[in-house]
Amino acid sequence: MAAPAAPLTPEEKRQRRMLGTLVGLNVVTILMLVTGMTLGGLALMTKVNVAKPKPDPRALPGPIFPVSDQIYNLGEPNRYLKGTFQIELNTEGMKEAEIPPFLEEVRKRMPMIQDLIITDLSGKTLREVVTPQGKEQLKEELKLKINQTLMLGEVKEVMLTSFAVK
Repeated sequence: MAAPAAPLTPEEKRQRRMLGTLVGLNVVTILMLVTGMTLGGLALMTKVNVAKPKPDPRALPGPIFPVSDQIYNLGEPNRYLKGTFQIELNTEGMKEAEIPPFLEEVRKRMPMIQDLIITDLSGKTLREVVTPQGKEQLKEELKLKINQTLMLGEVKEVMLTSFAVK
């Protein structure tokens, strides 16, 4: 039979409590790290794998309005962008009678749209517009801003058909 263990001193009891606390904190920290990495990985995967709906290849584009080839001052000294934009309108789901007034609205608002493009580009730097991501962001921003000015319909897509920066 084993001899009974000697009673612990107050110092030993304090050290064991401290050790238990540290082990518990380490376990909680590891669980938090694993949870954070898992959630972060999932968030990144969903952001990276966001499936942009592909347009139906059989669908014809909507009416397109060109914004003439122009030189735009960027928001930094001696930096310019020369570009041509095409604005595709979304007429899907519109009744035949609704399309002509929508096209007329876009024609009448074209000076506002051109001003909007100039104003937006004058706040951009070369770095913001030169990358593929920057171009996509610019087109999305313009689409949203143009849609805010339209009353009878919306822009489906803004396209760059010529683009050069200096």
